[in-house]
Amino acid sequence: MTDDNLSALNLPSQQTLTPLERGLLSLVERLTNAFEHSTAQLEHLERRSTDLLEERLTELETLLDRSISSQQAFNEALLDLLSAPESSGRSVDELCRVVRELKEIRCKSER
Repeated sequence: MTDDNLSALNLPSQQTLTPLERGLLSLVERLTNAFEHSTAQLEHLERRSTDLLEERLTELETLLDRSISSQQAFNEALLDLLSAPESSGRSVDELCRVVRELKEIRCKSER
């Protein structure tokens, strides 16, 4: 704090303060600066954590959508296999493709 700040607060100037008062004023300034610095650090940490959580939630949402789509495709391929055995080759291929995709989704979700 400068003498201008002291006069703005209606406090006596540095020259009229006792050494103890000047020491206390210096400590208050240091505490204020430390508080402002830690507040800025906490705000930065909060922003970073929030961004990371949002990123992970978006990724999880994407994986969940893919999983649901793959499970629907699996069910449709299985129904095709059961209802039309003559086209079983295509259905089996589709089932294998969907199983691979579901495994990939599971691996990504375990990270």
